[in-house]
Amino acid sequence: MSVRTLALIAAAGSGTRLGFSTPKAFVELAGRTLLERSLDLIHGAHRVSHALVIASADMMPRAQALLDNPENLRRWQGMRVGLVRGGRERVDSVYQGLLALEREYGRDDSLVLIHDAARCLTPSSMVAGVVDRAMDVLARGTAVGAIPVVPVADTIKVVEQGQVVSTPPRESLRAVQTPQAFALDRLLEANEAYQASAGPLATDDASLMEMAGLPVSVVDGDARAFKITTPSDYRMAQLLLEER
Repeated sequence: MSVRTLALIAAAGSGTRLGFSTPKAFVELAGRTLLERSLDLIHGAHRVSHALVIASADMMPRAQALLDNPENLRRWQGMRVGLVRGGRERVDSVYQGLLALEREYGRDDSLVLIHDAARCLTPSSMVAGVVDRAMDVLARGTAVGAIPVVPVADTIKVVEQGQVVSTPPRESLRAVQTPQAFALDRLLEANEAYQASAGPLATDDASLMEMAGLPVSVVDGDARAFKITTPSDYRMAQLLLEER
């Protein structure tokens, strides 16, 4: 049986560090919101049949208006786009999105791609590469999904109570990006275990797989897949778009 590829776009964050009064997924960058640009790049990968946007309760009407825009409907032709209400933390929002996908498709025979709306300059080719690697490792049974990573340029220190504890070898360190792709059933199981536990806050989806002891494959990320979090990130994104 063929495996369908679905996507969740995390767009429920407040984005207060960015300095706008609007949640960052709805901030415009060169005429299009970060959310719209993220849906553009997911569609451009030609891998995803259905994408669900996860928005906060107060931004649901704004998100729905973007999804219903006739120009956007033309841009995203061939990919269904829907909307689901998020939770308190990112991990809770993703869980709500996963439950929505399960209600429609069940939990078998699906790959789910999770992407941060704030990483709106991610190349579509990188998205396709993550999906293809995840499909490959799932078919071979060597991992439950794939994530994009980039080398760490700076030396990293472990610090506790204001003092350096250790220096991990930089050669083994990687910064993690999105989108991250996993078998829907395994990611649901990992989320269910996390929701039932009192463990530390998970800041990405691969962390839940690690907590469950499941192997995750990696692919090369891309510097353009940075997360727009601060005003300087926003200015960098503007410059990159001007250079295109």
